[in-house]
Amino acid sequence: MPTETFQHLSSQKKQNIKTALLKEFSTHPLATAQVARIVKTAGVARGTFYKYFADLVDAHQWLLMTVIRDLDLHPERLVQQIGRAREYQTMIETLMKRIQQSDYAAFLKNYYESNEGFLVAQGVKYRQLNQLNAQQWAIMVLCHQTIQECLMNPGDQQTVIKRLGAALVGIIGG
Repeated sequence: MPTETFQHLSSQKKQNIKTALLKEFSTHPLATAQVARIVKTAGVARGTFYKYFADLVDAHQWLLMTVIRDLDLHPERLVQQIGRAREYQTMIETLMKRIQQSDYAAFLKNYYESNEGFLVAQGVKYRQLNQLNAQQWAIMVLCHQTIQECLMNPGDQQTVIKRLGAALVGIIGG
């Protein structure tokens, strides 16, 4: 996560960094992302980048957490209050609309397409998954997969969300 130095930046400087990171991580997988492009876009020196972040993975994780916060995508809340299958379908439909209307759609598509697997290979772990019971875990995995498929194949979104609902009926009921 970003350093204390980053936390004390003006909101405009943070926004410049965020915009540069969003541009880089929306168009390039983490494996080929470059600090050089980020600092050029942000208008900061290369050394300054490393005063803010340990490396590109750290910067990506910060941006991912920012996107989660901005879009109100708190997965732990999604599964902790288990509702009915239709409620989850509605939540995912609403979430997909928020993503598609945001500046984050390309970033999230690239995350699912390239960066999620790269981060797992780098040893990045998502601790909240260990705290879920079997039912919560199943719901989380199905919702996650649905979001990924909707981003990868937007024309199939309604079919994919309907399939989520059918699967969840078997797990939690209608």
